Formats: sequence, C-alpha cells, structure tokens
Amino acid sequence: MLGACGDEPAAPPQAAQVVQVVDGGTVVLAGGIKVRVLGIDAPEMERDGRPADFLAHKAKAALAELTLDRTVSLSFDRLRYDPYGCLLAYLRLPDQTLVNAELVRRGLARVYLIPPNLRYQKDLLTAQQEASEAQRGVGSTCYNRTNPTIWKTVIPCACTRPSAPWPPKWPGPTRCASPR
Repeated sequence: MLGACGDEPAAPPQAAQVVQVVDGGTVVLAGGIKVRVLGIDAPEMERDGRPADFLAHKAKAALAELTLDRTVSLSFDRLRYDPYGCLLAYLRLPDQTLVNAELVRRGLARVYLIPPNLRYQKDLLTAQQEASEAQRGVGSTCYNRTNPTIWKTVIPCACTRPSAPWPPKWPGPTRCASPR
C-alpha cells in the first residue's frame, strides 16, 4: 500500500529548492520530493473536518519564511524514510541555520526524537530550553506544561487566541491571564 508521500527515491538530494510548505514540519522540494523536518513535532493543520492545532498556521508561516523558494542543504540520520515513504531530513539554510532547531527555538514546534535518529539531539534540546525559558510558543504559560503530549492539551487562552472559549474546556492547571 502506498502512503501519503509515495515511493522512496533512489538517492536523496544533498541540496534542493523548497517549492511548497505543507505544514509546520513538511516541505516539498523541486522534483516533488516530500520531506518531513526531522526531530520535531509541529502542530497539525486542519484535516478531515478537525480544526488546526494551536499555532499550526504560525508554524507553517515560519517554515515558509525560512525555506520557501530557497535552496536548503539536507542531511540525514540513520533512518532516512518514515513508514509512508517521506524523506526525513535536517534542513540547513545557506547561513548554516538548522531550520529544525530554529522552529523549536521560536516555540513553533517541540522536540520529537525517535531513536536511532538522534544526530542533532543536543541542538534541538538546547533550542527547546531557550524557547521554554523565553516562554515562546509551546514554552508559553498558555500551555499545560505538565503534560508531554502538548498539542492535544493546549489551553485555549485569551492571551494568544482571542476567539477561544472562556473558560477553557480542560480541567487542568493554567497560568493564563483572564480575558479582558
């Protein structure tokens, strides 16, 4: 059965132009190769009648700002493809910025490491610590930081999503300010 990404190419490119950004963690390269940004978990876009996860559109916009219509260098870890045939890669900009870590640093993705793909573990965890200390995105106080499955336990806060219902329909603790 063919997955969402199609067949695995014979030899993955070492560099390529990004021609499309699918979501906050997936790009399409020239030639139609779909690449998942390795080592991160970005919020999911709307799909199958479900609304987008919190920050999904910001994560997609940030990945587009960083990569769209630019040539990126790709590096790989031990496993190069996910179960759906998508290429898994670390993306670097011409200035050597590791895109994966930059998305985490901005608070628009969290570190999501699956062994044996641990090549940039230290860089990614450092970026996540920076985001947390600065309370950016997933590190902000508007998240339930006691639960590791953060995307599914987002507290819809007035401080970050004014149209969200108040009070949140989640009984856990929150440090968000009341809506004005």
